[in-house]
Amino acid sequence: MVEAERVRRLGVVPSPFAGESFLSWVDTLAVTLRLSRAAALKELGLPGSATFSTSQIHLRPEELEGVCRRTGLRPAQVRRMLFAFYAPTALPQFTSDIGRSWHVSNPWLRRDHSAACPLCVQTSGGRWLLSWRLKWTFLCADHLVYLADRCPRCHLRLYWRHEATGAGQREHCTRPLGRQGRGRSRLGAKVCGFPVPEIAAIPVEDEEAVHIQRRVSALLTPADPSHNEESRRLLQRMSGIVQDAASRKTVSGMLDGMESSVVRAVYESQGQPYHPPLAWTLENGSPAALSALVRVAARSVLSDKHISVPPVNRTTN
Repeated sequence: MVEAERVRRLGVVPSPFAGESFLSWVDTLAVTLRLSRAAALKELGLPGSATFSTSQIHLRPEELEGVCRRTGLRPAQVRRMLFAFYAPTALPQFTSDIGRSWHVSNPWLRRDHSAACPLCVQTSGGRWLLSWRLKWTFLCADHLVYLADRCPRCHLRLYWRHEATGAGQREHCTRPLGRQGRGRSRLGAKVCGFPVPEIAAIPVEDEEAVHIQRRVSALLTPADPSHNEESRRLLQRMSGIVQDAASRKTVSGMLDGMESSVVRAVYESQGQPYHPPLAWTLENGSPAALSALVRVAARSVLSDKHISVPPVNRTTN
């Protein structure tokens, strides 16, 4: 009887939005159940920690089974929301065999924040995509804008506060203001509150940017073993080119043919102390600036490669 109660089916469970991140879906569930994020995690049979780190990477088999039994979701639906989804291609270190540690180095991962398409956040009612957490994703091919990753009011990166699960909060910047942004004090801190849908994203004016984003997105999306192996190889080559470019102190000739807004975004990241300019761009630059580095690499690696978008199997379990 105790076991049956412990794994009881939740009454109302929202379906994951296409491509949604696990963190975003948990917050959606929390709003539906009128709970905090920590309480929602406990309802799923997961540790309700304030940091909420390791559950975003992968779930142990027993944890995955428990989530599915409590929610009615298929295992494939849950796996699609975790960082380990990209393990076959872009994030090979995020596998089910790794320890439950968040300190995994990867220059292409937005670890503690997320970029976002303001229009997608508005039309989805506050759902945040997993692909936005990858720096390889720099624009929205649906709305033709570069992703935004900073709030224009507080000038800090977009991210989710521990208790940012109230009605409408997922569509606003929840960065705690003042000195109350860390530790337990953040639970009662006043938040910025700027509406994410009102962030002015940079329009994409260059067809090359959209073309490259779509090809890179196809590389990122796991499919059959042959595709995954080729994707890992090409992404590693691209990463090596970007790292090499990021170690240089000049962008001369690298931005040829790119639109003025992207060139400006790159140069706005120059002059950072103790860092080669492009290395700082890779670590801290806006999605528009990162797009320049990805496009430089793609011009070399993908110019003679035909990368097709793998089919989406919506019935896989």
